[in-house]
Amino acid sequence: MEYKYHYNAEDDVLSIYNYDNKVKESVQVSEDVVLDFDGGDKVIGIEIFYASELLGAFNIENNKDFLKHLENASLEVKSFRNQFFVAVVLYKDGKRIVQPMPLLRKEEYISPLAGS
Repeated sequence: MEYKYHYNAEDDVLSIYNYDNKVKESVQVSEDVVLDFDGGDKVIGIEIFYASELLGAFNIENNKDFLKHLENASLEVKSFRNQFFVAVVLYKDGKRIVQPMPLLRKEEYISPLAGS
């Protein structure tokens, strides 16, 4: 899957997305993280608010300057039993930084579209 990314330094928002498939819905999985799902319930995008703070809490290199000069970004997504494992992968200056995001348990994910 090929991803595109955009970092808005003014608002400190990082978006990584693959919209070859249409977004069925977006789910806020934590205060600062939104995941986009396609019709097959696959994660196809992420939006991270306060990205330099959230990602920088785990790796000091992930500051605004680093995010402003990214060469590429992608997602690694695995589904195991009842959970989604999502990792943000950032590339700059030959470095590859993998940052796991908060887990999403499938039973906690109740689609508002399920009742319709």
